[in-house]
Amino acid sequence: MCGLEAQLLTAAERNGWDIVGWYEDDGVSGKTTDRPGLQSALATLRSRKARVADGLVAAKLDRVSRSVGDFGDLLDLSHRQRWAIAVLDFDLDTSTATGRLIAGMVVQIAQWEREMIGERTKAALAVKRAEGVQLGKPSTIPSDVCALILHRKAAGLSLNAIARSLDADGVPTPSGTGQWRHAVVGRVVDRADRAEAV
Repeated sequence: MCGLEAQLLTAAERNGWDIVGWYEDDGVSGKTTDRPGLQSALATLRSRKARVADGLVAAKLDRVSRSVGDFGDLLDLSHRQRWAIAVLDFDLDTSTATGRLIAGMVVQIAQWEREMIGERTKAALAVKRAEGVQLGKPSTIPSDVCALILHRKAAGLSLNAIARSLDADGVPTPSGTGQWRHAVVGRVVDRADRAEAV
């Protein structure tokens, strides 16, 4: 038995909860509620006669949701269907008004933390770009082909038209097989635009 299961069993015993099912989403991000385990748990809650004693119990909040909007939707759903959400790492139980208040605040803080991580990552990448560090994989497209693509884009051709013209001119694709795709041409243009912006 893993640590999280032991925590859930201990909490169930302490609170007199009957466990009617185990649902897991190992390796799936809590950023979305479209996860098989969570959806199965919600289906179980919908199928049972709604009683205040029914609920969803999770060891950690981020395993329920990392999105303010999604967690708010789950709170609304639980209220309408008369089941509770309990989260052990915050000693949170939404069957109470205080629990619902705390749940909203905790999710706001989690959202803030995720946004701060995103801002710090973006700033760090900008510093790396300014230092001239190559981010991502280097292009496998020869520089003369990149120049040709950029010249044709500057002449007003669409990405699809550029791809077709490269095929018509017999220019090999980066893989050496198949046809040029507008997405590949677009990446060349985007990379050049990013380089100009720095």
